Amino acid sequence: MKIAIVTNRFYPEVGGAETNIYFQACSLAKQHEVSVFCPKRIDAPDYEKLSGFELFRLKDWKNRKGEYPNIKTETLMPAVFFKIFTGSYDVVMYFPALSKNNMLGFIAAKLSGKKNVLCCFDWLDYSKIMHQTGDIDPNIMERQEAKWYQKFFLKRFDYIFAISNKEIEFFKKYNSSVGYSPVPIRLEEYDNFDAPNPREKYGIREDEFVFLSLGRVCKIKGQDIALKAFAKAAGKVSEAKLVFVGRQDYDPQITSEMKALIEENGLKDRVLFTGMVDREEVIGWLRHSDIHVIPVRFMNSGAVVVESWISGTPVLQSDVVDPNLVEEGVNGYNFRRADVDHLAEKMEKAFRNRADFPELASTGEKLVREKYTYEYLTNLYINTFKSLTD
Repeated sequence: MKIAIVTNRFYPEVGGAETNIYFQACSLAKQHEVSVFCPKRIDAPDYEKLSGFELFRLKDWKNRKGEYPNIKTETLMPAVFFKIFTGSYDVVMYFPALSKNNMLGFIAAKLSGKKNVLCCFDWLDYSKIMHQTGDIDPNIMERQEAKWYQKFFLKRFDYIFAISNKEIEFFKKYNSSVGYSPVPIRLEEYDNFDAPNPREKYGIREDEFVFLSLGRVCKIKGQDIALKAFAKAAGKVSEAKLVFVGRQDYDPQITSEMKALIEENGLKDRVLFTGMVDREEVIGWLRHSDIHVIPVRFMNSGAVVVESWISGTPVLQSDVVDPNLVEEGVNGYNFRRADVDHLAEKMEKAFRNRADFPELASTGEKLVREKYTYEYLTNLYINTFKSLTD
């Protein structure tokens, strides 16, 4: 099978989602011919052969001066139309939403008799909405209506994959051929790597209980909720520490408010900000913390939940993570979104019941190994493509 991937960003240009698409291309290329088309964002060759697939970096007409790195959100690469139209592809996949480039590729594929598959990570820019309005309705997708031109395309895709249940229901208003696409992890990154324990580096003893909160500090991630809950529970979770791992410059207001709260509550010795760390240390924290607190106000996919379980660590998460893979007391704990008192109660409960953690994490890990690997995702894609092309 010959597969084309059209994406607005691609590894190694940026970060997490783009790296995910890269590993998807690597996995698909083990069995099939894969070509990736993306706008040129770095000063690198226009064509490369990477890990068994072809990568085409096409000219971005919005970057006519050729300034690199090109970090603009919107790009336009007209050449993708001709690449798709003239290429002998069976299926064309589009990431991560319905961009102008993806619409160009879609039209070219339709005209030349190829199958079109949309792989949507986030239909809306949820962080931007949070920044503009101060909060976000967890059920925002229920009120969404696609624009007229978006409806035109959505109704005509041969298949649509989405990473959250709410977005799946949104797409089903326009197209019945919709399915769930899990955000996978690379098992070898965890199974074959003995991540160094970062506790000693930060002066944390092995016998001290660590609540971990991983991710850039910002309102949508909800670290301020975790801190307020920890302050309430501090007396009942004796000597426990709360560790925030991730950059602090993304939302300076939230960061400064959190640091003021730490001073007010005398928690300076019990709350730690690491700032941005390398991937090795991230895995170290996931593996050597006691429980991972995920206090988000909004989140699709819940990839960090999967990363925690494969690291042997249970989770305590907000109930708006979509899909919610956590079963209370079976593989972790849930708390009501933005409810500081409820999270404080669950922190105390987790602290008291830490003897249950190995079993909670093990139950979660079983689910990861069954349905959240690149092998599983590749087989899901290929079976769908075969049903479309047979």
